[in-house]
Amino acid sequence: MLAVVALLATTGLSSGCGVFPQNAYCAANDPVVTPTSVSPGDEVDVRVDGVGGLDCSTELPDHARYEISIMSLVDGTGNDDVGSHYYSADLVVVDPDEDGAARTTVVVPEDMPPGPAEISVDLENAKTLCEIDPSMQCPMNPSAAIDVVG
Repeated sequence: MLAVVALLATTGLSSGCGVFPQNAYCAANDPVVTPTSVSPGDEVDVRVDGVGGLDCSTELPDHARYEISIMSLVDGTGNDDVGSHYYSADLVVVDPDEDGAARTTVVVPEDMPPGPAEISVDLENAKTLCEIDPSMQCPMNPSAAIDVVG
């Protein structure tokens, strides 16, 4: 009898039945940004061509949003104290269309330090598989590289 219970438990877990009470949504695809060389105060067009991945839903819920952020990849203070003074800012939250795509224009903050940076997209209100499964580590948010010139 114990073997039957163990077999049922194993089968239920391996098939995913009842393991995760909610859908796992696919993460946003990497954004496409233009231009890629900008100055503080410049506008940047950000396009997200939907979501993608394996074992996840590509149909986002109505309340899903993309949070667009910018982050400097260098210390903006001129110090070599890596990681202590990186600049980051949330720029805008946009609604994806029915296909999960979105497009917006953001402005590079005036106080953004020069050097390599990235514009990233964080899917909000739609949990991805790594957010549902505690045994998984979530990857960095999808991003695109830009160069901020002084």
